[in-house]
Amino acid sequence: MIREEGHIGLLEGAVLVYAILSAKLFISSPGFLIEAGGPAAWQAALVMTAVGLLALLPLGALVRRFPGQGLFRISEEVGGPFLGGLFTLYVTLWFFANAVNGVRNFTETYIGTVLPNTPPSVLTATAVACMVYASYRGLESICRATQVLLPVILAGILLVLVFSMPRLQISRLYPFWGHGIMATAAGGAYYAGMVGEAVILLALGYSFREVKQVRRAGMIGVALFGLLTALTVAVLVMIFGAPDAAQQPFPLFNLSQLVYLGRFLQRTEALMVMFWFFNVAVRLSLLFHASVVSLTGLLKLPMYRPVIFPMAVLVIATSLLPEDSLVVLRIMRDWLIPAGLGVLFVPAALLALALVRGKGGQSHAT
Repeated sequence: MIREEGHIGLLEGAVLVYAILSAKLFISSPGFLIEAGGPAAWQAALVMTAVGLLALLPLGALVRRFPGQGLFRISEEVGGPFLGGLFTLYVTLWFFANAVNGVRNFTETYIGTVLPNTPPSVLTATAVACMVYASYRGLESICRATQVLLPVILAGILLVLVFSMPRLQISRLYPFWGHGIMATAAGGAYYAGMVGEAVILLALGYSFREVKQVRRAGMIGVALFGLLTALTVAVLVMIFGAPDAAQQPFPLFNLSQLVYLGRFLQRTEALMVMFWFFNVAVRLSLLFHASVVSLTGLLKLPMYRPVIFPMAVLVIATSLLPEDSLVVLRIMRDWLIPAGLGVLFVPAALLALALVRGKGGQSHAT
C-alpha cells in the first residue's frame, strides 16, 4: 500500500494541512468563532491556533518513535489489536463523518447560493467523483495538484479581504475583550476541534520522506490557517458587526458580493465560487483518502484501492440522511467539532502509551 502512495516532503505536507483546513472559511465556521468571541473573535481564532499547535508537539515526537509508520500501525503496536483498533476506528470514523458532512454541505451551499435549480444528485455525484478519482491516484498526486491550486485559492481569499477594506469600521472590534477574556479563551479552546484534521499527518505519516518534516508541516499549515482565520473573522466583524457576522452562512461569498471594482468588473463572487470549488474538492479528497487508507490498515488489507468504491457508496448514502442544511450545520457544530478536539489529542494519548509501555524507538532524525 505504501508503494502505491508515493512520497511527500515538507512543502507538500504544509500545503496538505492548510488546504484541508482553509475550506472551512467558505462555510459557517468563522461564524462559530464570532459567536464565541463576539468583537474579539480574532482572539478566539488565535487561541484556537495556539491549542492546535500545542497538540501537534506530541504528534512530532510520536512519528519520530515510529518512523515510516501510519496511524493504524502505530496504534496497534502501542495499544494492541483491541485498544489500538479503537484509536484507529475513532479517527477513521471522524474523517469519514467529516467527508460525508462536507459533501452534503457542498451540495446545500451551492444550491443556496449560485445553482438553485441544480438537482442535488448532480452536485453530490460531482463531489464524490472528485474524491474517488483523487484517492485512486494516491496521496502524492493529490498533494501535487493542491500545490498548483493553492496559490490561486489563497490569492482569491486575500483579494476579497483586501477589496473589502473600504467598508471596514474598526470601532466594531470593541469592546476589545469581547464577551470577556475567559469566555473568549474558552471559546477558542473549544473550537480548537476545527483544526483536528491536522491529525491527517499521522494517518498518512508513512508517506513523508523524513519524519522530522511531519511536525514542521503541521505547524506551518495550522499557523497559516489560524492567521488567515483571525484576519477573516476580524474583517467580517468590522463590516457586518459581531451579531450579524455570526449569522453569515457563507461569509467569504457574502463578502465577495460586496466588492465593486467599477462597472466593467462586477459579480466577483463568480470567481470566489470557483476558488471555493477547488478548495472543497481538495478537502473532501484528502478526508476521503485518509478514511480509506486508515480503514484499509484497520482491516489489514494489502491494498487500499479496492476499498475506494464501497466507501464512496457509503458516502453518497449517508450524505442523504440529514434533513436540511440546518441539521448539517448542527452536526458540524455540536458533534464533529467537539469530536475533533478528541482527535487532536489522539497523538498525545498514543505517545503517553508508548512511553509507559516502552514501545517504539527514537529516530536519529532531528
